[in-house]
Amino acid sequence: MKKSWQVVLAGEGGQGLILAGRILSEAAIMDGNNVSLTSSYGIAARGGYSEAQVVISEKELYYPRCASPDLVLALTREAYDRYVDFVNNNCLIIYDSNEISKPKGKQEVGYDFKDALLTLGNLKVINSLFLGVVLKNCEIVSRESIISALKKNMPPKILDINLKAFNYGLGA
Repeated sequence: MKKSWQVVLAGEGGQGLILAGRILSEAAIMDGNNVSLTSSYGIAARGGYSEAQVVISEKELYYPRCASPDLVLALTREAYDRYVDFVNNNCLIIYDSNEISKPKGKQEVGYDFKDALLTLGNLKVINSLFLGVVLKNCEIVSRESIISALKKNMPPKILDINLKAFNYGLGA
């Protein structure tokens, strides 16, 4: 497992990016790392630009934001455009293939989040789904820690569908 990670989760309000950032952060802490979580979102509760930045390291952190992301999850065209020309060639960009039709050819993985959500039968579990997809592509934290953090942060009545979405993304 890599010793440090800079992760950007970006898209629009209502996609659970801030909650997913918190879950990823808590999982990293459970794995014994130091973590910084910052978030930003527009004034609109849904639909405006939103992002969470998670910095994970075994060592002490000196800067709380992602100066050179290792991974960017881009769920909207705006999020993709904001980062694709900024990141270096070692950064993995996971993008929603429904939003980005012509990737720019960096280290990128397209994923059909809409189709997966329709298969799962619940559009509100996108954050658990993309955490699974992220973990499948990059061993940032342990699977067990993400599951523990999901259990801690999800109400019991929606925990099962979120665990199903996480495992679906992990196996996709």
